[in-house]
Amino acid sequence: MGVPDGTNAQDTGTGDQDPGTPADQVDVEIARQNVLGWWRSLFGVGGDQPYEAGGGGTGGEFMFANLDDLNDVIKKWEDERDGIKADRDVIADAYYAIKEPAADSMSRGQATASRDSLANMWTHSNAMLDYANSYIEKLKASRAQISTMEDGAHAQMRGIQA
Repeated sequence: MGVPDGTNAQDTGTGDQDPGTPADQVDVEIARQNVLGWWRSLFGVGGDQPYEAGGGGTGGEFMFANLDDLNDVIKKWEDERDGIKADRDVIADAYYAIKEPAADSMSRGQATASRDSLANMWTHSNAMLDYANSYIEKLKASRAQISTMEDGAHAQMRGIQA
């Protein structure tokens, strides 16, 4: 079904949409990167392209109400990273477990194709691990900056109260 005349096909209606909670933003970013990574591996494009992420808030930045919210998001990303590491171990085990069932060319070809597929999975998983590690570093840097700003604000308030 086409777009009726006079309707802007490019208008998604999301211009003023609230970015959601930090946890929602993290979930969306993880899902987005999983889909992009799958697509890239499927079509063999952008294999060495670095992942970049902003946030869902104004100017591509996440908004955190306090350090506890940020700590929760960091923990979620660390859990995601640990899951990626566990998946990589399973992929590597499967790769090395593949044996040709027979000495004929078809058996060798199927084993090679299976290994190639698992190698691509491992490469994608490795890219996701790099992305998660980088993002955790960015979140921790933000946490340090917020903590420093809060400490300064507390010191200033103590000076005013004295």
